[in-house]
Amino acid sequence: MAVKNIQELAESFMRTSSEKDFVELYKRIKPGLLNHCKSILIEQDAAEDAVSNTMAKIWTKISQYDPSRGNFSTWVYNIARNESLGIKKNEDRYLPMIHEVVRSNDDSDDSVSVYPSITSSPATLEAEFDYINTENDEMEDLYDNVIEKMKGLPEIYKDILFDREILRMKYQDIADKYGMKKRAIATRIRRARLKVREMFPGVNLTFND
Repeated sequence: MAVKNIQELAESFMRTSSEKDFVELYKRIKPGLLNHCKSILIEQDAAEDAVSNTMAKIWTKISQYDPSRGNFSTWVYNIARNESLGIKKNEDRYLPMIHEVVRSNDDSDDSVSVYPSITSSPATLEAEFDYINTENDEMEDLYDNVIEKMKGLPEIYKDILFDREILRMKYQDIADKYGMKKRAIATRIRRARLKVREMFPGVNLTFND
């Protein structure tokens, strides 16, 4: 019997809602999801929590996935990203040190560090937390805008760029997926990135190496 790929496992679980199919799907997608979450959260425990939250949503909301609108991996990786960002935002909110501002010039070595602490007034603490949350929200908005622009790319670029930037697949794995040479994949990804950058003039977009 041929081994089912992730898409086939997901669609099988959609049809049956069986625990057996869910476990098979979980085994196949967990390693990739964990790496994806760790790229955002760094800490293993936090990444494991994000994966657990993601799998819980798959179990309860699989009916919301529409195969006609895209592959399952893209859908679930977006869920994992949102879960990771939610955890990261909560971690940032309660970090003892929120951020440090350093000012320096040629005439002085003076520096100023800003640390919210137990001696800070509630208003000061609230202002610091709002600063961080606003910054995170702006990054999330930019990320979502980039994703939307990527969806509008020509077919020869869109899926390959999603595989590289969202699913973080290796070049060779992408080449194997589409039956193309690795060099051709690299060329398409480079051109796709250029097209996306042209849509955001003045914004320094950073892609996966």
